[in-house]
Amino acid sequence: MKRLTSRKKFRAKLLAFQEWLKANRTTPAPELMKTVVAKVRGHIAYSGVTDNSRGIGRYVYEVSKRLFKWLNRRGKRGSLTLEKFRKFLLRFPLPRPLIRVNLLASK
Repeated sequence: MKRLTSRKKFRAKLLAFQEWLKANRTTPAPELMKTVVAKVRGHIAYSGVTDNSRGIGRYVYEVSKRLFKWLNRRGKRGSLTLEKFRKFLLRFPLPRPLIRVNLLASK
């Protein structure tokens, strides 16, 4: 039996992350990204089981999309282009989605 992330829980987690990001978007970048990385790492640790790699990969992708959206709304000086955002992610990388628990390993 495969273990997959529930769609309802996935949407709820993304919505909660988006609301948190909206409220904290003015936090300095290093501090903001430290918390974002911790949140993503926690989700990967909780959901990173056998057969769920697509789900956690999608979560990291959706988090990066929302991060781009809300960082782009930080000020009037200039919009955040995709190129600038890629450089930002090189400086503050998001964790890679990894399977943390192998449920198929024999005991």
